[in-house]
Amino acid sequence: MTEHQRLFLVQARADHTVFAMLRRQPELRACHALHYLQMATELLGKAHAWEHGPPTKTHRAFVAFLRRISPNRQAQKQLGFEGQNENWAHLIRKSVPLAKRIEDLAPALALDGPNPEYPWPRLDPRIAPAEHSFEVWQELQETAAGRQFLNMVERLFAAAETFL
Repeated sequence: MTEHQRLFLVQARADHTVFAMLRRQPELRACHALHYLQMATELLGKAHAWEHGPPTKTHRAFVAFLRRISPNRQAQKQLGFEGQNENWAHLIRKSVPLAKRIEDLAPALALDGPNPEYPWPRLDPRIAPAEHSFEVWQELQETAAGRQFLNMVERLFAAAETFL
């Protein structure tokens, strides 16, 4: 792991820790947890991307990261899928749409739609993130696919040094 990767991983883990804390406090608004999940996954993707030099300036880093680690047998093994190539590939395929929705929460990508940071639409705000019921949050919390996604993210953070 390069020093640049380490720095991005340190910050990604710090953001993920805050996400985990917020997630355990249901009285807090979902926008806060989603904000930290979006930042943590973006930074994890960028930590991986630093393997080849500075990543492009974009919020789209996590989906690309998942696609890049899909053929990585070491990552597969560390995440408990040794010898289960089809299950591993299926997990990644199933995770990409949710990962994309998490990426799309970044205000620059959400454009005039729901994002966890700023009221929208931009030129005539009518909705505050703290008052919005984020569909992706419901999916993450209430569906098997959402819980599996969050479990995979947790495991990715736990084993990150293995594939960075």
